Amino acid sequence: MRLQIDNEYDKLEAVMVHRPGGEIDRLTHDCMRQFLFEDIPFLRRLQDEHDAFVAAMRGRGVDVVYLEHFLLDICRDDASRSSLIDQVCTAEAVPAIADDLKDAGKFSPEALVEMMFAGMTAAEFYSATGQRSAVNVDDAHFLLPPIPNSYFSRDPAVVVRGSVVSSKMHFQERVRETILVRAVLEHHKDFRDDVIAFGSSNAPREDRPFTIEGGDILILSDESILVGASERTRGETIELLASKLFQDGSIKRVYEIPIPAERAFMHLDTVFTILDRGTVLWFPEVMRGLSGVMRYEADGASDNVTAKRIADDRLFENILSDEFGTKLTAIDTGGGSKHFAPREQRMDGTNALAIAPRVAITYERNERTIAAMEEAGVECIRIEGSELVRGLGGPRCMTMPLRRSSQMSAK
Repeated sequence: MRLQIDNEYDKLEAVMVHRPGGEIDRLTHDCMRQFLFEDIPFLRRLQDEHDAFVAAMRGRGVDVVYLEHFLLDICRDDASRSSLIDQVCTAEAVPAIADDLKDAGKFSPEALVEMMFAGMTAAEFYSATGQRSAVNVDDAHFLLPPIPNSYFSRDPAVVVRGSVVSSKMHFQERVRETILVRAVLEHHKDFRDDVIAFGSSNAPREDRPFTIEGGDILILSDESILVGASERTRGETIELLASKLFQDGSIKRVYEIPIPAERAFMHLDTVFTILDRGTVLWFPEVMRGLSGVMRYEADGASDNVTAKRIADDRLFENILSDEFGTKLTAIDTGGGSKHFAPREQRMDGTNALAIAPRVAITYERNERTIAAMEEAGVECIRIEGSELVRGLGGPRCMTMPLRRSSQMSAK
């Protein structure tokens, strides 16, 4: 699987997703907020909407692959299975159950993959092994909690140019998502020759508290990226990431974009996405007139490159114009309406996925945003999202692009 992402808008050729499964049915009124949900989706309809989303991408020639299929291959290989289980059980503080999970006679590869997403209660562990876990808990207690956010494939890892940034999730409830994706990248035959530039399993310094999530990373060009300093991504991590990318030689400039550290704006891509060279979609209340951007550039000799932090006195829109090399076209969420802009931002109207220059997938419910996009010459592929949006994520959130065409859009 060749990985190459040089920007956010060239023709999308390959993408990884996760089809939501039994982990969604673990949500209850009592636990949904713990798992970062504010409502309980209807699983069957959620899957129907996700299937339609995948069909829309495939209908435009995108190769869509599933994380769970790669994980199944991992769990059929003894060494890879063992490594994955050790990492998961360590992260969840249940090392005592690791040996049982490694026993294929107790947990088939298929059952193990399902469990990695849906979790496992003490009662389910007893049913599979005939013994109680070492933890003194009631039957309903999760030895492995579910990970219902895992259909938001954007956050665990991001391809930047020809290498990968493996994320470090802010909330413990999402840490396993990174472990699963990283296991595929490091152990699956289709990926293991690819470079993890940041966050590999043998780089402990690049771990908590250095949190960063994929929704905050946008690839501006083949020389620069934007990273949101947000609720989920720390400024210290951005500086560390910049140093690694400069050492890797893949990027020349990293911009740290400050956005409010609030759940409503959890990632940069909830308030800003790129649809083509020089064309962006943004939530004006946060992004228009934004200042206080920090720019990182490489400093030092090639064998000891660090990131030099520079206060950039340009407005954000001027930075974009300069980087794109063209006048900026900024499309306002909700058409800029003071009433509908925050309403449609909340429903991920800003979180559109560009699958080609000026061609984007978006939720059909965001009618005023779609009208503004179409007026600016953007083709909108509408998908249903009444259940998908309950997790507070849109089409961009649900995808991990693996490869875009090398052809740049027309200048």
